[in-house]
Amino acid sequence: MWPLSESNVASYFKSLTQKPAFRFIIPYFLVLLLLIAYPLYTNFYQSFQTESGLSLENYKNLFKNPLFFKILGNTGIWVAASVGLQFVIGLGLALLLNQPLKGRAIFRGIILVLPWATPDIVAAVAWKWMYNDMYGVFNDILVRLGLINTYLPWLGQPNLAKLAVIIANVWKGFPISAMLYLAALQTVPKDLYEAGSIDGVSTWQKFRFITLPLISPFILTTVMLTVMWTINYFPLIFTMTGGGPANATDTLVTFAYRKAFRFMDFSGSAALSTFTFLVILVFAVVYTRYLLREEEK
Repeated sequence: MWPLSESNVASYFKSLTQKPAFRFIIPYFLVLLLLIAYPLYTNFYQSFQTESGLSLENYKNLFKNPLFFKILGNTGIWVAASVGLQFVIGLGLALLLNQPLKGRAIFRGIILVLPWATPDIVAAVAWKWMYNDMYGVFNDILVRLGLINTYLPWLGQPNLAKLAVIIANVWKGFPISAMLYLAALQTVPKDLYEAGSIDGVSTWQKFRFITLPLISPFILTTVMLTVMWTINYFPLIFTMTGGGPANATDTLVTFAYRKAFRFMDFSGSAALSTFTFLVILVFAVVYTRYLLREEEK
């Protein structure tokens, strides 16, 4: 193919199209162009549109808005807390469900499949009712236990609302992490544990020096995917709080939606969406390069 020329490029692609494997992926490639590349292009182009033509005015207004930095902080808290708790709970449950217990398959189905299979809107409405300040089950339980004297407005106070949506998101999201960690644990050879038992290695040492190093690539990949999913997660927050109270639970995606469809600022929303995409892209590139370096070691 080198030196690069029009004829060489044409002959190269012609040779590719003659291969059956390449012909099989052409429809998939075209669908990707239609469903991903075109929306990205239109959103990117829309983000530069203003009344006076194409300019960077939408991005300047975005960074001049103090609310943007508050929402950026909300997104950071939302992602860090959700991903961290999903990692701890998911890995803990995976270790527990990997043990040879009776009824293990039933527990796997109830604990892992039920929250994950529940539709997002159904889960959000259910959690919203459980958090209701007058009729919610959480307030009823806490009052009966004597932990609180008056009902708490879970979704009416900024800090409580943040905590509430994070808890709901962890419940909805930990099963996928647990399933991936459980699959990773199945790849660890049992002979290593038996050898460790013969040498008198404790349970914690087995986890630290056998399990954790062998499943660390799976953990890193799962955390990367969970971060990207959480940044983009929209239905639960929007259904439970709509971004309120006072933008306390607003994230980049919920604010971009309201900016477009409530305030009719489509160009500003496109600029915010493009910024969110670039944040995720930079994170994915940095994280992927880190994973590749770890694999080389």
